Amino acid sequence: MSRRPHATGCFAIAGFATQLLLMALGGTLCAAQPGEAQDTPAAEITTQDSQPSFSLHVQRNEVLVRVVVRDAKGQVVTNLQKDDFHIFDNGKPQVITHFSLETVGAGATVKPSSTSDASNAPPQPGEESTPTIALPNRFMALFFDDIHVGFGDLVRTRDAADNYLGAHLKLRDRIALFTSSGQNQIDFTDDRSKLHDGLLSLRPRPISTGAGTECPQILPYQAYQIVEQRDAIAIQAAQQDALYECCGGPGHVCPQADPDNVDFHSRQILNDSETDSRYVLQGLERLCRRMAGLPGQRTIVVVSSGFVIPTQTYDLEQVVDQALRLNVMISTLDARGLYANILGGDASERGVVRPENPSLTGYKAQIQSASMSGDVLAALANDTGGIHFQNSNDFAAGFQRTGAFPEAEYLLPFAPQDLKPDGRMHTLKITLTNNPGQFTLQARKSYFAPKKNEDPATLAADRLEQVVFSEEKSQTIPLQVRTQFFRAATGDANLSVLAHVGIGQVRFRKANGRNLDKLTVITVLFDVAGNYVDGRQRVLDLSLKDATLAQLQAAGITVKTVFSVKPGAYLVREAMQESESDQLSALSSQVEIP
Repeated sequence: MSRRPHATGCFAIAGFATQLLLMALGGTLCAAQPGEAQDTPAAEITTQDSQPSFSLHVQRNEVLVRVVVRDAKGQVVTNLQKDDFHIFDNGKPQVITHFSLETVGAGATVKPSSTSDASNAPPQPGEESTPTIALPNRFMALFFDDIHVGFGDLVRTRDAADNYLGAHLKLRDRIALFTSSGQNQIDFTDDRSKLHDGLLSLRPRPISTGAGTECPQILPYQAYQIVEQRDAIAIQAAQQDALYECCGGPGHVCPQADPDNVDFHSRQILNDSETDSRYVLQGLERLCRRMAGLPGQRTIVVVSSGFVIPTQTYDLEQVVDQALRLNVMISTLDARGLYANILGGDASERGVVRPENPSLTGYKAQIQSASMSGDVLAALANDTGGIHFQNSNDFAAGFQRTGAFPEAEYLLPFAPQDLKPDGRMHTLKITLTNNPGQFTLQARKSYFAPKKNEDPATLAADRLEQVVFSEEKSQTIPLQVRTQFFRAATGDANLSVLAHVGIGQVRFRKANGRNLDKLTVITVLFDVAGNYVDGRQRVLDLSLKDATLAQLQAAGITVKTVFSVKPGAYLVREAMQESESDQLSALSSQVEIP
């Protein structure tokens, strides 16, 4: 018997005498099978079909906290329970709403599901699922700040990154290479040679006009103090530098030391500094958005020598906010390595004879440190739950620490009580009930409140989205998934995903002689690189008579979703949520279309 496709997008109640075919992508109904009753109690079930609006609900009242716990030897701890954790929001204890341990096995695979269709016809050659393949679940983006990092530091850190990937890249890892200049970028891949070539092609690519190299040399933070704060010591230091560096010392005419010239020169330097840092922050924000649709763990490793952002703290907060909302952890590595400021300047300045002025000498050392500060790197890591590596030339160890994916992490969502929709940042503290010092915790340090009130339906949808983009497996309500595919004339395939839901444990609400509930079923496809390909969301409103409910509790419901896809391997992620008791079920399957 030849295999033929069913009507696209059919919905069926399996095993029930009346085959309800109500969930069609095009709104069509499938014909009943021979020997089955023809009357369809459509009034008992209504449906709504749509594509899920992932990454649009970025303001949540439920806060997801991912926590990695390590013992004194640095090993991940996996035997803790919900009652072992305490969460404090602005110092106030919170109730953990759900609890799970997400374990990431480096060699794990997802088993393929059956490809047989409802007619039980023998499969045609080429239509069976191939053996299991490893699909990605860990995504790391190397973000090199090629605008600020000098050539020597860039070479040392890129070589260390290359060696790290060669020794530690695992089967289910996907790595990307991004730069603050936007050049030489590589999207997520497991192609080791491509990443190697991309790293070797990195070069410093400054954006600014080079005003900071003109005479006198005014450092970025000093320019900020002159322009924005009108700092007298900063202005005096700039004038003295102009006199001795540009004009040969006292007794010479020195237009560069004129206050108007110092102010103009400082504004140029501050503008260049702001432009450079803006490239970095905007690049990080775009990268966070790029990673929003990736399943599993997401981390960014920023390699930079630091930069000044006194006028751009809001932009920095926006990056942190974006990372926190999208569950992206940012770790940072200071490319300067072991770094120290030289009191009185570097070797190029030692031949310049200046009058003794302790206040200016101390100021120069202080301003030199502040002008290329690693504080912004520490803030990015600390505020997103990452690791900040600094003041060391052991870059191999640096990448091992900043690039390491924890093999297990606890998921601790909570719903803040009396949360005001004011958009303000809240500080978080996570502790253990019994922790006499042998455990260390790594987790996010803050989150931002929403800017408007959100109803319970929105919160439930956000929680369902979080489950879809995780590897969490839940069988609160029995859920099974099968796949089948059929070749199209174009060479593409129609991939059918059949999700069977057992509703025997669904808690219905009784009203007006009917049994009421709502089921939301989401089916999502990811490709082998972990990218979101397509998704369908189907909402099933149930208003069942007692007799119908009894039959469905015994037989279950099968939701069939059809996608048009290219040949290749796909991860199928199925998630289901029922509204009356907010129960969730989710699981993953895999299919490969040759």
